[in-house]
Amino acid sequence: MSSKRKVFLAFCFCILNMFLLVGFCVIRDATMLNVLKKEERELLKLSMTSSRYTREIQSRGDYAIVEKSVKKYLDNYAVSIQDTLSIMDDDTLLNILSYDNYCQDGPSFSKSLNYLKSTKESFNHNIDYLISLSEEDTLRDGGSSKLKDSYYMDLYNQFMLSDDMKQRFSDNNILLSNAKIKVNHVIDVSVDVLNFLSKNQDSWKVEDGKIQFVTEDLYNQYMTYISKLA
Repeated sequence: MSSKRKVFLAFCFCILNMFLLVGFCVIRDATMLNVLKKEERELLKLSMTSSRYTREIQSRGDYAIVEKSVKKYLDNYAVSIQDTLSIMDDDTLLNILSYDNYCQDGPSFSKSLNYLKSTKESFNHNIDYLISLSEEDTLRDGGSSKLKDSYYMDLYNQFMLSDDMKQRFSDNNILLSNAKIKVNHVIDVSVDVLNFLSKNQDSWKVEDGKIQFVTEDLYNQYMTYISKLA
């Protein structure tokens, strides 16, 4: 075999290997993209207000970085919204105007008033933080620290800024806004009640499972506050 033929065959072999390598990379990327898209569809089945996004990573390579970034952002959001909304089932808040609390913390209610103040500040801060997490710029920033390549950043944004995700965040913002109004109302009325009782601490007592006032006028004022919670 001549040297020219050997060179030609070696060249053809290199070209074939190059095509095989390119073909392998294309197939691998297409496979990982499908895996990522399938997992994203699974994530859409989860509820942000009751689920976690700590599912095992299914894709590999840079696609796995996209998947991890999506899940990390959504899990952080899910944990935050669940913790924030749990105040609506908090025993301390629900029982702040109870007979037992009147007995334990009355008549000055310094502990209860401090709790209400700190709870309101923390709750409102968390609501504002959660709403900021649903903003488009914040969603984009969620992947920018890990995804330097524009292709993979686009994959991240395609999911996080999709119509489905935008609708979920929008629905949650309505839920959060309503919860903010409701919880702040309960806290504000509770503060008014406890301040009223503290101010008139020599004019009421708890007995036989209920609160009693020395005058009907004070009782009526108390009931006016309480009626706001109905």
